[in-house]
Amino acid sequence: MKNILDPAISTPLYIQLAELFRELILSDKLQFGDRFPAEMDLAEEYGVSRITVRKAIEDLVNDGILARRQGKGTFVSKPKIDRGLVNVTSFTDRMQARGMIAGARSMGVKVTPAPLKMALLLGVQENSEIAEIQRLRLINDEPVSMETSYLSVERCPGIQHENLVDQSLYQILDEKYGLRPAYSSKTLELVYASPSESKLLNIVKGSSLFLMTALVYSERRQVMEYVKIVSRGDRFRFQM
Repeated sequence: MKNILDPAISTPLYIQLAELFRELILSDKLQFGDRFPAEMDLAEEYGVSRITVRKAIEDLVNDGILARRQGKGTFVSKPKIDRGLVNVTSFTDRMQARGMIAGARSMGVKVTPAPLKMALLLGVQENSEIAEIQRLRLINDEPVSMETSYLSVERCPGIQHENLVDQSLYQILDEKYGLRPAYSSKTLELVYASPSESKLLNIVKGSSLFLMTALVYSERRQVMEYVKIVSRGDRFRFQM
């Protein structure tokens, strides 16, 4: 585990040490759930003070790479998944680009009359038919987010009968209905997991969640989808 620190350069020792630890973890020499060595052992191995080691570890805890467990020590965390706030690519494409296996579990599809607020968002007549599609998103078989999409049935007739578990919604919208996402308008806020959300996402009730809502526009500059996504705060971070 040992590597050489250079006190002669301007970079503080704790930052040098944090980078060494980061490289060690990202190189898969330590796996998720492994216990990280004790501060005293690391201080002795690298010839630095425990304060220097503690500051290096705190950097990695703040980045979500390590996690402290009260009375048990410090452990390697699961890496957080980066999501952009401006992209309009499908969830499947984004995760596959990161080498992850994306999956989905249907939580129901229903067709209902559009209430006034939803009609205004989608640009359709009040009480016209809209499809509400709810899916639980998985990464490597782990539930990470819940997604509810609202679509106009008039623009996407039969969408409620499509296989939305094994196929990308955006791929279906593109290939079958000629609707290709071009840009979106999004909001992001912090919320806390309800009992039902905590059960579905396998987290503790009251855990932090990101709530993103978005209006997705097609290349025709027409709203093609309104979507609400709640994502686990311990598994995602957003890039701006």
